[in-house]
Amino acid sequence: MLLCIHMFALDFIIFLAIFFVILNLRGRIQELERIVNGGNKNPANEYYQPTQKEKPYVSVPPSPETFAPQYERVSQKEERFIAWVKEDWLLKLGALLLLIGFGWLTTYAFLNNWIGPAGRITLGIVAGTSFLLFGWLRIKKYIHQGGVFLVLGSTVVLLTTFAAREFYDFFTPASALVLMFLSTAFVALASVRYSSRALALSSLILAGIAPLLTGSHTEDYVSLFAYLLIVVLGAIWVVALTGQRSLTPAALALVSLYSLPHFFSFFSSSDAETLLPFAYAFATVFFFTNIIGIVRSKEGTHTADMITAAGNGLFLLAWILAGAPDEWKSLIIAAWMIVFVTGAFLIFKATQKREPFFIYAGVGIAMLAAATAVELRGATLVIAYTIECGMISLISYALLRNIRTVEQTCLLFFIPAGLSFSSIDSYAWETGVFHKDFFVLFVLGATLFGLGVFFFMAKAKWGTDSSSSPLVPALTIVGSVYFYVLLWLSLHAGLLNEDTATTISLAVYTIIGIATYFYGLSNKLNGLRIYGGVILGMVVLRMLFIDVWEMEISGRIVTFFVMGALLTGTAFLGKKKQLANNQQ
Repeated sequence: MLLCIHMFALDFIIFLAIFFVILNLRGRIQELERIVNGGNKNPANEYYQPTQKEKPYVSVPPSPETFAPQYERVSQKEERFIAWVKEDWLLKLGALLLLIGFGWLTTYAFLNNWIGPAGRITLGIVAGTSFLLFGWLRIKKYIHQGGVFLVLGSTVVLLTTFAAREFYDFFTPASALVLMFLSTAFVALASVRYSSRALALSSLILAGIAPLLTGSHTEDYVSLFAYLLIVVLGAIWVVALTGQRSLTPAALALVSLYSLPHFFSFFSSSDAETLLPFAYAFATVFFFTNIIGIVRSKEGTHTADMITAAGNGLFLLAWILAGAPDEWKSLIIAAWMIVFVTGAFLIFKATQKREPFFIYAGVGIAMLAAATAVELRGATLVIAYTIECGMISLISYALLRNIRTVEQTCLLFFIPAGLSFSSIDSYAWETGVFHKDFFVLFVLGATLFGLGVFFFMAKAKWGTDSSSSPLVPALTIVGSVYFYVLLWLSLHAGLLNEDTATTISLAVYTIIGIATYFYGLSNKLNGLRIYGGVILGMVVLRMLFIDVWEMEISGRIVTFFVMGALLTGTAFLGKKKQLANNQQ
């Protein structure tokens, strides 16, 4: 094994020597080209290479205006690196050989116990500190190279401290964490000094890994989350100075990862209750930081701001459900809901940006739904969700006066609508009419139909273009369907004769279909005309394919006579309309 390592090191040294020789030869060739070209040191001539279509050995100097701009940027970077390598290259190669020899000496000393544990740890920390200092000096001219050395130095310090704790028990968990944090804070300071997003994210990741490397066997979660709060405040400080807003969701993700075990009850509930104030502190920091960032931003809404807004709300909601006392959960969630909704309103008023408004309003709505679910169950929960969705749509319209925006809030009705299927198929309809399931369907139908009528009237009253939006017909149609279902279930539950209930229901449907069809026809409202025609078609199809096989012969006779009479009577309505038109 040692022989293989020696052979690899020897090959590496030979490769470096050849590399330096080639660089030196390249420099001499470039110097000869300058002499041949008459001492012209224009970067365009220096880096110009003829294409394959050009004849060999023919020098065609290009104009500086054509090639100088595109080669200046390349020449500056390459020339600096080549100049750094070429200057005293023999001395630098010798220093590299000495460094490799020192590494072999250290390894040999470890194997033969020449250096004790304290010396080994000191050597590792000194090496890491040296990389940090060298990176700080190097980053002044070469940001990427300096950043690599800074991250390398901090990593060496973290690993050395971890080894000191794990194998030699040199540091206490607190002192080890402080030492690791100082190395990552140095990287964060460099990221602020040179506005490097990569360094900022690297320092945050290293600071997040540090608690896992302390080797502590005691679960002091209070100290852990206090440390994380310091890390988050440091990340916010970096964001405030550099404007690297993508660091905020990264910090939120770090805290969320450490919170996951408490969300899934891996630890005792008492720990979650103890750490709940830290969750409030984190949520407050992220909330105000994000609000200030959005308001001050002169550009469009940043994706990081949207992620932070949504993630912060879910993070807080998860902590409240995991750690808050059961009797206080709904009140706490409602209080935070007011905070998030107020933030959404303030952002919209200050910036007129709709994206953050929707995100924060959505978080507030999710908290409202969670608070409702904590307090209510079953049919009562569905009714509460329906009323809340209706109020949210009305409030959104009152604030924004934009029917297109309200369309998105009305999508919330999918939640109570999905929960209402259990009320349609409930066993309670076998016992009577008026019960919780009856009111679930009634409230849903009335809310949807009422909102449709309200938004339709809004066009005439406030000049809102609601006729071109699919929201109004969708709300009224779905609301009317709930009324049809309610009528069918109520008649079949209240009447002893099933055929009579079916006949009355179909008769009512037919009358409604005829009325809407001819109203739409006379007023040239194609939507109503199609709506009425669909109802009539559904009634006829049901009679022909379902009721004809389920009803008694007497019920069939009565039903078909009633429906036939109603449909035949439409001929007189059409005749009257035709006569009226002829008279006009």
